Amino acid sequence: MQSNSKPCSRFDDRVWTLHTDGASNDDGAGAGLRLVSPDDHELTYAIHLDFNSTNNEAEYEVFLAGLRLALKMGAKNLEAHVDSKLVAEQVNGHYDAKGEAIALYLEQARMLISQFQTFKINHKNRSENKHADALSKLAATSFRHLAKEVRIEVLSNPSVPLKQVNIVEVGSPSWMSPIIMYLQHGKLPEGKV
Repeated sequence: MQSNSKPCSRFDDRVWTLHTDGASNDDGAGAGLRLVSPDDHELTYAIHLDFNSTNNEAEYEVFLAGLRLALKMGAKNLEAHVDSKLVAEQVNGHYDAKGEAIALYLEQARMLISQFQTFKINHKNRSENKHADALSKLAATSFRHLAKEVRIEVLSNPSVPLKQVNIVEVGSPSWMSPIIMYLQHGKLPEGKV
């Protein structure tokens, strides 16, 4: 006898973590996000918003981008840390969405959130969300005067030697000779304890 039951999908309890920060200033608007897999693999993005947006809209843009990225990566459970108290409280249902644009952002967020098995969001201050904050500030900067592509190089060591060593040359024996002999060869002066 054949069974008509569907194969049950296994519940995935591994949690992905999303950190977001949006920024808007006179120079432009940008956003930073960091998505961390349960295996500690990180995806990091700085997003420049090439359209006029308020700070709250920039916060929602990066949050939506993070949700889309998490879904694309196959995340089933997501814990989001956002620097916007407004976004966190609206998503949690504690604040109403005032204004047509913000209501549309909240509706889009809820539609994406519904695709996760579990979802949790909380507000983190910028000081606790430093990576995303730095990315959002970088992305909010206007690079119109630069090439479209900006490369970042990480220098592991300074370009100049920071330690100065004075070389002592000894011609005839001096008061330093026994000290130098000890330091170079570990030889103590004769008759000294």
